[in-house]
Amino acid sequence: MEALIEQHLGNPLVLAALLFLSTFVLEEAAILLGAGLAASGEMTATLALIALGAGMIVSDLCLYGLGALAVRHRRIAAWVAQDRLDQGRRLLHRSTLAAALLARLVPWLLFPIFVASGFLRVGFRRFAAINAVIVLIYVPAVFYGAFGIYAVLMEWLGPWAWLAGAAVLMAVLWAGRAVARRYLSGTDASDR
Repeated sequence: MEALIEQHLGNPLVLAALLFLSTFVLEEAAILLGAGLAASGEMTATLALIALGAGMIVSDLCLYGLGALAVRHRRIAAWVAQDRLDQGRRLLHRSTLAAALLARLVPWLLFPIFVASGFLRVGFRRFAAINAVIVLIYVPAVFYGAFGIYAVLMEWLGPWAWLAGAAVLMAVLWAGRAVARRYLSGTDASDR
């Protein structure tokens, strides 16, 4: 992805398309990348935010659709007992907002929660509306925080700002993974 971006510096529409696609892989990295591109003047903040927001909303809906398609397959649906399906369905229907917030804030939970939402048939309109509102708040908050950091780094470090930004990204990803690992190991221990 880095090589594609370097190849298309100076072409904001192609960069926006690449940002859109990168949200399907790792949203936080895409947001940080978009903030860096906007802070360096390669594209406007508005164009980056539109590409990121649209990409995140579309990728959320694709994950929901993946779950909705999976439940139609008899073998996949048979993997989970009906009482567990009913329990999961009640939980997600009752706390769709909490699940969506948890999926955004705890790395590595977005995929299973959104696929489960489709699999357990959480109302599509409700799922789409809640996640669109979260994206409209979450993306600008993270984007402008990173934008400010990049602006300061570029002033202080010049061309080395990208290296510092990459280090910050790695630290964020590492911390998120550590939190998720601790959370998952805690639930494994409590399940025994």
